[in-house]
Amino acid sequence: MTDTAAAEGYDYLILGGGSAGCVLANRLSADPAVRVCLVEAGPSDRSALIRTPIGIMRLIDHPRYNWRSATVPQANAGGRPLYVPRGRVLGGGSSINGMVYMRGDALDYDGWAAGGAAGWSYAEVLPYFLRSEDNEVWRASPWHGTGGALHVTDMRTHNQVARDFLAAAELLQIPRSTDFNVPHPIGAGFRQVTQRRGRRESAVTAFLDPVRHRPNLTMLTDALVDRVLVADRRAIGARVMHGGASRTLAARREVVVTAGALGSAAILERSGIGDPAILWAAGVAPVHALPGVGANLQDHGTASVTHRTRSLVPYGLSWRAVPRLAWEGLRYVAARRGLLSSNASEAAAFLRTDPDDPRATLQLSFVSGRRGTRFGAGDWGHGYGITAIQLHPWSRGSVHILDADAATEPAIDFAAFDDPRDLMLMMEGVTLARRLLATPPFARYASEEVLPGAGRIGAEAIADHIRRTSGTAYHPVGTCAMGTGPMAVVDPALRLHGMTGLRVADASIMPTIVGGNTNAPVIMIAEKAADLILGRPPPPPVAIA
Repeated sequence: MTDTAAAEGYDYLILGGGSAGCVLANRLSADPAVRVCLVEAGPSDRSALIRTPIGIMRLIDHPRYNWRSATVPQANAGGRPLYVPRGRVLGGGSSINGMVYMRGDALDYDGWAAGGAAGWSYAEVLPYFLRSEDNEVWRASPWHGTGGALHVTDMRTHNQVARDFLAAAELLQIPRSTDFNVPHPIGAGFRQVTQRRGRRESAVTAFLDPVRHRPNLTMLTDALVDRVLVADRRAIGARVMHGGASRTLAARREVVVTAGALGSAAILERSGIGDPAILWAAGVAPVHALPGVGANLQDHGTASVTHRTRSLVPYGLSWRAVPRLAWEGLRYVAARRGLLSSNASEAAAFLRTDPDDPRATLQLSFVSGRRGTRFGAGDWGHGYGITAIQLHPWSRGSVHILDADAATEPAIDFAAFDDPRDLMLMMEGVTLARRLLATPPFARYASEEVLPGAGRIGAEAIADHIRRTSGTAYHPVGTCAMGTGPMAVVDPALRLHGMTGLRVADASIMPTIVGGNTNAPVIMIAEKAADLILGRPPPPPVAIA
């Protein structure tokens, strides 16, 4: 690698071109007097696979658009490494995710504020959710925004088996929910998604494409961030690997790290910011001691119950389904409806299981197709299933670099089931999923349980199934936690404690994980970060009855 002769100067460097980075690139470059540079390790998002919603079944393990990371072996999960997909493409996770639009429970954010993140209560962050949203369905709801950059809507097509799931939930006295983005989502219903006319609405299409023409916005793709450059505890720029050369980018005002819960912590550690003992072990000289960097890793744990059937009603791949698949292709081209407009995860239920917690603690996500055992992608044949998702795990893991090379994957450890309460809740979820799939609405499919397997009954068999097959919902957060305590990495203004000119603004700043998908909250974080960086007053809090 060779170094460029001189640093390229910008006012703001945004290190990470995922959801948060795209939002910040839009908001910060709105002032033509400032120069903004957005750096993304992956390629452009120009792919029909990304634009077509059902493409998620391939993107979950795509060698070009996905980092395809894995954890260290998990001692309490059969000694297995768990798969960790991460967007390695412009738009980050928003370009490869399931497009589900969810915020979690209002009490999640109130907990952040109560724990030392002043200004981040639900009443204070809701205006930022509303600012970004353009909801096609909820035009007059106080819980939804219209006119924002991010298009949100109902899925255009719902498979009959997803409707059967809602009928089964009703039989088990689970209430119906028409909107999962009210302050306290409970019950079963269809999800809303980030789509526009049957195509994926990513952070790129929503926030970046409309401003690509701005002459003060530079975007570097296929550019791997090596480290943040620090002088006298002030961030002054970054070094990136781009086009076979090492380039130095100077930041006159601020560097904002937006590489996600796994990438942001690794960038800080390679920059000498973190726990000194961990840095020295990786061969990095400490620049600034912050022991919380890389700690506090959380994700939603998952365990699945899957069925197979000869029925062609559920989505699936088979020779018998070829005529239907051909028709679905024509239908999508003509009307942007049908199988190709689906994310195959169309319905869900949010349930309270803990009498001491007023929030939903368990999500049952219904999958309207045959789910394979490899990374949750599609499998040959037809079927359906339910994934039990723990919304508020007790276990805490970590992510730390192994050496100073930016090309070396960090060591990811979710510490799965380190707290036995996590396993107990997942067992409850699997048991309830089995009950739902055994109700009369599913009888017409004459299906067979594949996982855990019809003969695997009893608590120990269910626990063993979870240990052998469980994973995560691909929502890592928390490794640069916001707060005021000794393990906090950023303050409520997202500035690194003890440093200037450096902020983090992505899922890594969440002190605790929210009870739902994390893409919408990350966009909210970036919207609020833009106001904090630009010194704008926050919008008035929204009154919540």
